[in-house]
Amino acid sequence: MQTKLPNFQGTDWHKYNLAKTHEKRLFYKLLDELCKQIPEPMHTSGRKPVPVRDLVFMSALKIYSNYSCRKISHDLKEAEMAGYISKSPHFNRLSDFFNCDATYDLLKKLLIITAMPLKNLEDDYSIDSSGFGSYQYERWMRARYKNKRGWRNYLKGHICIGTRTNVICSSEVTYGNLSDHKNGQTVLEALSYNFAPKIVTGDKAYSSYRIHQIIESMGALPFIAFKENTNPSDKAPEIWLRMFNYFKKNREQFLKCYHRRSNVESTFCMIKMRLGEFLKSKNYEAQKCELMMKFIVHNICCLISEIFENSVHVDFRECIKRYVEPKKEK
Repeated sequence: MQTKLPNFQGTDWHKYNLAKTHEKRLFYKLLDELCKQIPEPMHTSGRKPVPVRDLVFMSALKIYSNYSCRKISHDLKEAEMAGYISKSPHFNRLSDFFNCDATYDLLKKLLIITAMPLKNLEDDYSIDSSGFGSYQYERWMRARYKNKRGWRNYLKGHICIGTRTNVICSSEVTYGNLSDHKNGQTVLEALSYNFAPKIVTGDKAYSSYRIHQIIESMGALPFIAFKENTNPSDKAPEIWLRMFNYFKKNREQFLKCYHRRSNVESTFCMIKMRLGEFLKSKNYEAQKCELMMKFIVHNICCLISEIFENSVHVDFRECIKRYVEPKKEK
């Protein structure tokens, strides 16, 4: 079995500095181009609602600035003057948007679309999850390992990233106590519709027959860590046996490829340090949407970096044409 690892070069600090100094301007520009692709629902009677594209733009701006709805009122006025939104509404409209039943599905679709411009740069993907708190008096690592009851105050973001650019290609948000294994299947299946991975890495939480089979069906190799004292059984599928034997006979090469998954930890660190590890929304539905919007904002920042690093051309209209809707579970 031969596996070719991507060739990662050192940071070009000139390009990095250009990306960071132009980030805010390009963030507004790319976000505006993304929102323009959102179709507006037909309005028949009553007061005209705030356009959905305006609500998406304002919500992303709120997450990017890391302020509350009230504190970004001035930013919304400036966005209105610049022509990014039609009108600056009352700040409660943002809370209503996050509480809408249809918002989460829309944001999941937008997340995939924001990752698609980097599709040609990625063939190595990694999957993992991490917790985001609903209040600021409990740390995720303590809730995970010491205070198990603390999980009820956390949401868990399950993501699959491209390990070269750290862009999030598919995601799911659940309660903090739900398993990585079950939701990992959903995330991987959503990944398969719009991306073509060659390698998928994950930790021991994803070491199951089903995960290995899903990854193989995508035409990729699963480099998943095996649990201690793991032994083959008669029910083990061929792909699981093949990777287990490769792990036993070529452990150094296996781990060299497996440790590409460290980048998914870096992705969570980037999101939490930049956009915060706690959620400001009050209820579960709104918190799901807020966390998904954090992932979208992170993706737009990744796009900006790659515009300077690799001269990536971003065309969301073309991405929507090529977008394939993942099938929903029955």
